[in-house]
Amino acid sequence: MNVWKYIYIKFFKIRRRVIGKDGADDFAAMLFVAFLDMFLYFGILILIDRLVDNVLSTKYEPFFFALYILGMLTIGWLRNRSMCKGDAFERIRKEVEAEPRKMLWGILSILYIIFVVLFFLFCCYVGKNGLRFLEPL
Repeated sequence: MNVWKYIYIKFFKIRRRVIGKDGADDFAAMLFVAFLDMFLYFGILILIDRLVDNVLSTKYEPFFFALYILGMLTIGWLRNRSMCKGDAFERIRKEVEAEPRKMLWGILSILYIIFVVLFFLFCCYVGKNGLRFLEPL
């Protein structure tokens, strides 16, 4: 089991409680997990762009955009194949429900979501202002 599977099933249950049953519950839960992965991917792209002195976003803007879009589509496609196709949803659901340490996985999943959001915000700050906070006053 991993944190993505736990987040996937828990978000599925929360969404089902809030909205009710519809045909796209498992796909919407998969999109939430893929959205977290896309935050990480875009943060890494921002850091790489900043390390090469914003060359990608200024001089090669179409290439930077293509990297971002192709990365998003690849992440979405891979998550869809691994979490929604065939009997993958039922297999993941049984694995999560049979897990004896639900409290541990709940804490880890919350920490992972917080880490992703903070990492993305840090990358956006570094992308805009650089690493000025490391310089002496």
